Amino acid sequence: MRPLVRSQVALVLALAGLLWAATGASAATVVNGDFESGNLEGWHKQELTGAGSWFAYSGTRPPIGGKRPDNSAGPVQAPPQGRFAAVADEANPDTLVLFQDLALESGQPHSLSLLAFYDSYKPIAVPAPDTLSVADEQLGGQRNQQFRIDVVRPEAALDSLAPGDVLATVFATRPGAPPRMKATRFGADLSAFAGQTVRLRIAVAATEEVLNAGVDAVTLDGNRGPGSANRTRMEFGRARPNRANGSVVLPVRVPGPGLLLAAKKGVLRPVIAKAGKAGTVLLRLRPAAAAMNRLARRGKLRVRVSVTFLPANEAREVAMARVVFRPPDSQNGHRPLQR
Repeated sequence: MRPLVRSQVALVLALAGLLWAATGASAATVVNGDFESGNLEGWHKQELTGAGSWFAYSGTRPPIGGKRPDNSAGPVQAPPQGRFAAVADEANPDTLVLFQDLALESGQPHSLSLLAFYDSYKPIAVPAPDTLSVADEQLGGQRNQQFRIDVVRPEAALDSLAPGDVLATVFATRPGAPPRMKATRFGADLSAFAGQTVRLRIAVAATEEVLNAGVDAVTLDGNRGPGSANRTRMEFGRARPNRANGSVVLPVRVPGPGLLLAAKKGVLRPVIAKAGKAGTVLLRLRPAAAAMNRLARRGKLRVRVSVTFLPANEAREVAMARVVFRPPDSQNGHRPLQR
């Protein structure tokens, strides 16, 4: 082959490769995240005792409890979006896991969003140390009635709660939490794991009666599916420290009118702000008195702040924002923040 022809062939092959890469690469996606297929296609599930399972459902009739002859089972919450959602149901104690592996594109931002809800027949309880087990020998007489959603390493044990295995916690019930939570949107920034495959794990542990926990509208940015235009979304801007008084200004973009709440127990002074319309709201965050002591000792305080958006006639949204507090420039030792 002549050199010129050879070089032309090489160029054509190279261009073909680039074209394939541009058109053939698949974006990060959640398969069947809205469950509108009416089944759990794309998801995997695991049951510990076989007394319960995850189901795609519609309406308010529980998949297992709705079959009781005495009709004693209470209703489940209706799917918050569309006709179908996924729900966990049990006849006896069980640990139920619903999961899907997500391949995150390299060099791209990735934001996870989902709706979660639950109804528990008994008070929420989380054992110490925390575990997803319902085995008496492991719980040592403690109760385990919890619902949690994590992003974990796919090679980790499916029930692992080890800090090295849990990459991010999207939601987790806390001891003493209310026995019912209406559909609430939760989000997590997965950009730090771009180029990796991570596992979205949705888990229920129920040792006492029934814990009907559900999820719907599970999406990654760029994979929003039907109805996404009506979803409530908020976005965080870059947090800016105010070195004059040690506060931090966090821009939050909201899609419409509502209330914004920011909190971190024992660390942050609660903040409430009103959004009259779609746009950016500035949340002025200040450390609580106890956090000021740590800030003075360390010279820096990294905090994950829980921000809740309460829109009118829509499911609330909860997301975590990372901010860094620094002492005021004029501070010598500890002194209260200026108001």
